[in-house]
Amino acid sequence: MMDNWLFLTEQEILGEIGKRLKQIRLQHNLTQKVLSREVGLSVSTISLIEQGKSTSLESLIRILIRLNRIKDLESVFRVGEDLELKLKFEKAKLRKERKRASNRLK
Repeated sequence: MMDNWLFLTEQEILGEIGKRLKQIRLQHNLTQKVLSREVGLSVSTISLIEQGKSTSLESLIRILIRLNRIKDLESVFRVGEDLELKLKFEKAKLRKERKRASNRLK
């Protein structure tokens, strides 16, 4: 599974999204048929999405809501927040909180 999508093509990203949606669907123990019925999409649409074929944003949102993953999409659209700066701050905070064993012998 690819963790860094920075250098992927659009097609490769669609493929990764499809693979991950399939894995999440299987973790929920859902068949494509059951998922399609629950989200109001055809089985062929679910299948195409899982194969990395293009889909509508509405279809993706329906699936994410059903799989309890819509919160993941929320982070993509954060506005007015410098996430890179926030990450650096969080890493620095972790370093400060890190405890080390003393070198002194008792």
